[in-house]
Amino acid sequence: MSRCVWYTLRSTRGGPIGGRFGASLQYCLPQFTARVCSFSSKDAGDDPPPPTNPPDSGSGTKSGSPTSNTSKKFVRNATILVQQGCDIQELPVVVRKIAEDEFVSFVSDKIITAPVTTPPSNKTGEEPRANELPVSLESEMETIKSIESCHSTKGVLTVLQEREKDGGTGYGPSVAIHALEKILKVESLLELKELEESEPFERIVNCIVFHSDSKAILDLLDELRSYLELPRTIDMLGNELVYRCSENVLSIEECCDAIEVLTQCRRPEMVEKFWSGIADQEKSITERNVHFVFSILPYLKVSRRAVLTVLERRIPQLWWQMSPNATIEVLQALVTCKLSPFRVTQTLARWLNTNIHAVAEDELGAILEAFTNLAYSDAQIERAIERYVKAKGVKVSSQNLIVTILRHCEEFRLRNAHILNGCSEFFIANFSQLEPTYLKALFCPFGYLDFVPTNAIKFFDTVNMFVDLHFAKIRPTDTIDIMFAYICLERFPLNFVNRIFNPYFLDVLHAKTRPDRLDVVRGKLKVFDTGLTLECVDYDGPLLPRDHSAKAVFHDGRIKRIINYITTELEELAGGPECMTKFSILQHLPVNSLYLVDVIFHPAGLGNIFTMDTMKERNINVAVLVHLPEYFDSTGKYLVGPQVMRIRHLRRLGLKVATLRFDVLYKLKIHPQELQDYLVERMKAALDALPPPGTVAAAPVEGSP
Repeated sequence: MSRCVWYTLRSTRGGPIGGRFGASLQYCLPQFTARVCSFSSKDAGDDPPPPTNPPDSGSGTKSGSPTSNTSKKFVRNATILVQQGCDIQELPVVVRKIAEDEFVSFVSDKIITAPVTTPPSNKTGEEPRANELPVSLESEMETIKSIESCHSTKGVLTVLQEREKDGGTGYGPSVAIHALEKILKVESLLELKELEESEPFERIVNCIVFHSDSKAILDLLDELRSYLELPRTIDMLGNELVYRCSENVLSIEECCDAIEVLTQCRRPEMVEKFWSGIADQEKSITERNVHFVFSILPYLKVSRRAVLTVLERRIPQLWWQMSPNATIEVLQALVTCKLSPFRVTQTLARWLNTNIHAVAEDELGAILEAFTNLAYSDAQIERAIERYVKAKGVKVSSQNLIVTILRHCEEFRLRNAHILNGCSEFFIANFSQLEPTYLKALFCPFGYLDFVPTNAIKFFDTVNMFVDLHFAKIRPTDTIDIMFAYICLERFPLNFVNRIFNPYFLDVLHAKTRPDRLDVVRGKLKVFDTGLTLECVDYDGPLLPRDHSAKAVFHDGRIKRIINYITTELEELAGGPECMTKFSILQHLPVNSLYLVDVIFHPAGLGNIFTMDTMKERNINVAVLVHLPEYFDSTGKYLVGPQVMRIRHLRRLGLKVATLRFDVLYKLKIHPQELQDYLVERMKAALDALPPPGTVAAAPVEGSP
């Protein structure tokens, strides 16, 4: 299916644009080649030239006197409607007045006038032809030396005037650029603002605009970033770049440089008009410059999506030739823009899996960090990390890389045994060289993913020893997170209890914790105390007082809605409405969203829930929990650590636990009979209560390894 471009032009200066084509011009032309004609910078400006100085062969304004009317203008705020498939976007466009009430758009590579060329040097002594600047290299160098020896603007202008009088040959763009740079050095900003309005200064700028190559203009604009008080000069140079972009005179790299430098010169409206040059040269985007095009996306606002669409079409054709540095720059540009286009990220994930053997540690760390920040992961990335960890293992020298790998696994719940076991081996082999501030990032992912390494004894002994040696150097909030991970893994760090429940440590914890995180940290500390009380026979607790204050507890709206939807079926299973309670927390547990029970089946009446004897009343009440998709790992097979701990603690309190999957309930809610069968099946599979700690070994929890 062919793509088309529909566009209309409008201007704030003269009302609707269209002339004999009507109030608006509308064209339907293939792809981005919706073009009428193009123009060259040799053309006259929008305003017709004075009758006393007619243009010669369409380029009189360039070869005529420096005082000619050479003002370059285009209609501002003109836009076109660009359609690519089902996507329609309004984008800025360069337009040119060609006759009274007639305008054309310039989004073209079809040149109808002579292209911009660099004036050739006259080395043979021949008479200059029309429209040429007969400037010899030797005389140019002499003029440049004279300019460099000047100490004032007056001296520079005197040198240029003498050059103009010397045979009437004038001066070339290189002389004009050196003259302008010298003026910028010797004059103050206030004097420059006044000088900009003078005729000699305008002749210098015109010479640069009409005769310099694009690179020279870009370099000069880069220097003018510090002279934003010269708006007219910056506008003339910027307009010239926009003109050349519409003519396809600029290369892809020059378009990108122009966007960057004009952004720094605070010309956002000009920047948005370069999309057409990039779109016209789509086939010129290669593995060597694709990262340049991605790097300019943060500078674009209106036309960003159009440029990104071009890149999405192009990158699958050249990904296999990209270098690691180019891949990193592409990903970092997407992170800056907060964009995660699926086709691009999928292609770069494939690149990573293909080139994982040739990627250095720092490069892999930067790539994984970018993917994590883009909230993207897939099987290609997981396989690439697995291959890398298998090949390198303990030979990895960068602890930052291991931290980045574990963060990626935790963020996307990648419970990959090869990756996690490899990271645990790295920790054991290199713990003496690790920074204490990295311990949380190295250990907590194991607790969140509920993964116990194969070398569990050595691993936990190493962690205990590291915490003991560097307890004072670890941030208090990190210490609480580490203790929470211990409880998730059903490990009991009793040797740190006295240090944690110490008034001095608690004061430091409250003083150094941000107010918005204080409730979260307190909640984890209470869970740590509750976990040791329920599961560790040697723990003399609870040590924290029970919280009797009323407080709001977060409960996911999806769970509340699905429970309310299937309330009738649940009441039927429970034996009636009086035998079921929704959304409650048991008296033996702290007020924490982790311990909020979605539904409790109990004997008729509410008394047994709040006065339950956990030693005698076991397997009488049933806790029904609804698990969201994010409660499982990436495969959907294993529950994450906090949810496994939640089930374990409820079972320790003497409750049977039945688990329901939210995604299954959502699919079956329109099928009453199948929903009833699923609920009955899950109730039959409810896990029995666990015996009190120290009596019988705990049975495995469903959803845990």
